[in-house]
Amino acid sequence: MAISYISSQQFSWRELFLPWRIFMRFASNWSLLKQFTWREVEKRYKGTTLGLLWSLITPILMLSVYTIVFGFIFGGSFGHPGETKTQFALGLFCGLLFWDLIAATMAASPMLVINNSNFVTKVIFPLEILPVAMIASMLVHMVIGFGPLLLFILLSQGVIHVTALSVFLIVIPVVFYTLGISWVLSAIGVFLRDIGAMMPAVITVLMFMSAIFFPITVIPEAWRWVIMLNPAAVLISMARNAVVFNQWPDFYLYGLQLLFSLVVATVGYAFFMKVKSAFADVL
Repeated sequence: MAISYISSQQFSWRELFLPWRIFMRFASNWSLLKQFTWREVEKRYKGTTLGLLWSLITPILMLSVYTIVFGFIFGGSFGHPGETKTQFALGLFCGLLFWDLIAATMAASPMLVINNSNFVTKVIFPLEILPVAMIASMLVHMVIGFGPLLLFILLSQGVIHVTALSVFLIVIPVVFYTLGISWVLSAIGVFLRDIGAMMPAVITVLMFMSAIFFPITVIPEAWRWVIMLNPAAVLISMARNAVVFNQWPDFYLYGLQLLFSLVVATVGYAFFMKVKSAFADVL
């Protein structure tokens, strides 16, 4: 793989917080970013017989288990009038596709720089592209997973509603949130190895706070604000309602999520860029 060498230029805080400057720096490493994204896609299923088909098999297996447990045993529902068990299963599938992107990012990020320590100690390399390439590869698997979801919706409902198009908008703040989180976790993980051990418990708690198995409206109003502070719960609910239940997102709430996700991504990037010069001393 051809490695692009860059200068070890130090950036001021002001420059790091300008989103268009961030975009320009990634655009200048576009070729390298594509190489690393494809490397992540290949690495995920290297040596397996089914390869990318696991991107379909894994969420379908999870869907089957969760549908049986939460749909039939516990009688789960997303609270829509006339909702069927099939719609519940499809809504669950949609939420799991988004959650898999978030959970996989959180699980892999603490060890991301450590696992690529050769780029820290041997070459001058734009380490900040590692989380971007990882998340881009996960988006590939997410897009593949949406194939059977839309097919099941078409077979069960006879039509894919135009509201499903809003999922392209909803995924944007999800990506920005995960990028910001990944930059922070991957940087902290270099100095505090215990953070990787913490992630399974954190991911499990967040999964049950992300409205994957239930609608936000079932939470008592006095405590609903706690769930609403979790962007994953808000965005997953928006996506599920748009794709399965023919409801447009609340665009005011969406705008707030988009703005806040940009802040999270920018702060995460600035933090990573400021501490990365110390990685070599630790690794």
